Amino acid sequence: MAKRPSMLTTLARRAGALALLAALALAATAAAPASAAAPPAPRPATFALSAGGSGSALRLRGTPGLVLRRSVLVRNVSWHRIIVRLQPADIRNASNGNADYVTTSLSGAGRWLHIAAKRMHLAPHTVRRIAFIVKIPPWSHGASNYAGIVAIDEADLAAAARRKTSKARTFTFTRINRQALPLTIRLPGSLARSLALRSLKITVEPAGAGLVLTLLPGGNQLIESARVALHVLRDRRGTLHVPGGSHTVLTHASTLGQLFPTGSLDFRIPWVGRPTEGSYRVVGVIRPKRAAPIWINQTIEFSAAKATEFEREVPPVAPQLAQAGMPLWVWVAFGVAGALLILLSLAVWRLKRRRPVEEVA
Repeated sequence: MAKRPSMLTTLARRAGALALLAALALAATAAAPASAAAPPAPRPATFALSAGGSGSALRLRGTPGLVLRRSVLVRNVSWHRIIVRLQPADIRNASNGNADYVTTSLSGAGRWLHIAAKRMHLAPHTVRRIAFIVKIPPWSHGASNYAGIVAIDEADLAAAARRKTSKARTFTFTRINRQALPLTIRLPGSLARSLALRSLKITVEPAGAGLVLTLLPGGNQLIESARVALHVLRDRRGTLHVPGGSHTVLTHASTLGQLFPTGSLDFRIPWVGRPTEGSYRVVGVIRPKRAAPIWINQTIEFSAAKATEFEREVPPVAPQLAQAGMPLWVWVAFGVAGALLILLSLAVWRLKRRRPVEEVA
């Protein structure tokens, strides 16, 4: 017949189970703030904006003073009624290349666009064709001009406005689904592409230091992409006057997206580590597609004032404990729970080694 465990053994086992459950509860409690601080998950798209069978972009040809007429399609892909807002936009360069659609204070070809319906109601799974015209000014120039049409679900704007006015939070994350169609207006004239490096410097921000390249796309046609390959060098004393004594402190290789000839862009490369006062040499090349490369061999300074600003603005590197999202008291509790489990296991082992006392009949 199997022997029943003693009451002490049963209590030890139950205490061990409770300690294990407490450790798991501590882990769940520590992990909860990290998930709560995460931004809200994006809603599924409720609509689709398309060029109406002419691809993912709109390309028009005209002459100064001409009026062009085209249309776009807006489709409700949800099971409920929605309101979609359409806006003309200028296209500018984003920090990593590609298009940044700007719908306020239009100053470029976005002013040429006039949309027939800027606000529309769409029943579930219906499609509407929205006409627009492009009025090319008589004094316009440039072989290629760029604009865009942006669509937004008004429900997203309303939700963002409610979160913004809430007094229960100090800051909020807002996700708004925007869809856009680029519009290229081709005028007579020869096409040209160019790219220039306007400036090169080390900047300091609360997120850390960065090497910032201010690039200026030129000509009258977009650059489809540009490859960037750079090395930052210095010697151990912070100077560049010792032949063969310099070493690499930063290496970067990436590809920029489309670059539009509608203004400059600041391309920021995160700095690895903490820069110190002194001179740095930047060498490398930027190779824009179908345009002349930019060869770089420049010396930049990180001044004492910048070093002081870095120490003031950038907090020290957090220890691994903080990076993992675990407060110190959680790790202490884990240690206590682990020690308790070890002691309880040892007690159970000792109880098992004891020989039971036989009862005398």
